[in-house]
Amino acid sequence: MTKEKDELTTRTMIALLRLIEQRNYAPGERLPSERELAERFGVGRGVLREVLSKLEGLRYLERRPNSGIYLNITPECISLETLSLFSGLELALSDERLAQAIEVRRIIEIQAVILAAQRRTEQDIANIELIIQRFDNAIENSNEPVGNLDYEFHMAIFRATHNLVLMQLVNPFYIMSESRRKHFFRDKERSRTSNAEHKLIFSALVDQDTKLAEELMTEHIGRVQRHYGL
Repeated sequence: MTKEKDELTTRTMIALLRLIEQRNYAPGERLPSERELAERFGVGRGVLREVLSKLEGLRYLERRPNSGIYLNITPECISLETLSLFSGLELALSDERLAQAIEVRRIIEIQAVILAAQRRTEQDIANIELIIQRFDNAIENSNEPVGNLDYEFHMAIFRATHNLVLMQLVNPFYIMSESRRKHFFRDKERSRTSNAEHKLIFSALVDQDTKLAEELMTEHIGRVQRHYGL
């Protein structure tokens, strides 16, 4: 019964988020009432309230006593997890939102590779080298999803900064781009090019060459942005 309820809650959340996106509600705008939404989605008020509570916890919505349900009036205060939620529910981000996400990821990742070059340990180097080897293997033998290994490579760099908050900050951006990453790495030539760039970044980390690591990461992420025309 719990599984069925969870599935119903998820479907209701997807329906509500799609309604908000399709109607293009403005920040601070009032949404239909609980009763109207429950009727629209064919669910009980309990299920709807659970959905609203989750979205309120992410600061996406605001429920005002004796007034109604509102889209957050300050979009900048919405939790990053909300964007991750969109991706996890397979709700496409707009091109504008995706471009903004990649832009922020680029800024964070360039700073992270500088810190990683300064702070990396021998264990960090061993971990990154193993991921690169698995990446090569996966391209030729299809024994692991290449997109997942790309994620592992980049997160290993963040791990090498030895800054947990930095890792937690960037992870939602990778969740947001998961479906596009899978599509991107279906092409073997793109995969080979990407891992060749990983190897250059890795060498810069080994040498603790912060300037080169920064330049290589800037170009690496820039190539992805150009591919998507962002």
